[in-house]
Amino acid sequence: MTLQLNLKKSAETLRLSLDKAGVASDIKAELIFDMDVSGSFEHEHEEGTTSRLISRLVPYGMVLDPDGKMDVFTFSNGKDHVHHVGTVTPDDCEDYIVRNVIDRVPGWKGGTTYSHVLERNLQHFGWLPGAPQSEGGFFSRFFARPKQPSSRVKQRCVVIFVTDGENDLLDHERTIQVLEESEKRGDQVYFLFMGACEHDVDFAFLRMIAKRFKNTGVVIVRDLDGFVELSDEELNAQLLGPEMLDWLRS
Repeated sequence: MTLQLNLKKSAETLRLSLDKAGVASDIKAELIFDMDVSGSFEHEHEEGTTSRLISRLVPYGMVLDPDGKMDVFTFSNGKDHVHHVGTVTPDDCEDYIVRNVIDRVPGWKGGTTYSHVLERNLQHFGWLPGAPQSEGGFFSRFFARPKQPSSRVKQRCVVIFVTDGENDLLDHERTIQVLEESEKRGDQVYFLFMGACEHDVDFAFLRMIAKRFKNTGVVIVRDLDGFVELSDEELNAQLLGPEMLDWLRS
């Protein structure tokens, strides 16, 4: 019950911050939370730090998402290691990563690539066609009509992407291509990248794409344990940058 009351209070504080920034109360956007499950992030997951992070972000879903939920994806290296975990709500956010992700998702303790999960995010809310839908059984492989890519209704969305490390060098070009094509299409998507690592990771690639693309921001967090303990006002001040607020107002 205490958590529920705190989340409601956090949502009210967020709504107040958005009001002060001129973001109308009827502005809505689907929320996506992308979580890195590479091996170097294992400790933060097992200690519950990332579960506390997702709980702190639930109010953003409560305020901005049309159905009050936030979609959760996990990723490590490669297309096969992107996984849609489901949605998180105020009712089930406590220990969410511990209960739903650790040792349960493909690519657990793998490497790090960004592009494939970003592509899945765009597919999930209709900005890219999804994978073709399979039809029929055994004989369909011989007689079925060519499969058509699945499509969804395009929905405005905010992606909060959390990683503790840089992506593989071979993934840099592909990530830029995904973001560049999204920008050219005019996709109504804002990507907020959070680089969370107390070590000497510079996150140069995240900083570069945040400067290059208008719908992309970056927050560097050197103490994730401290970050999840910030007050609501302090947390909102870090996440709601001028560019993101401009995007929400547009």
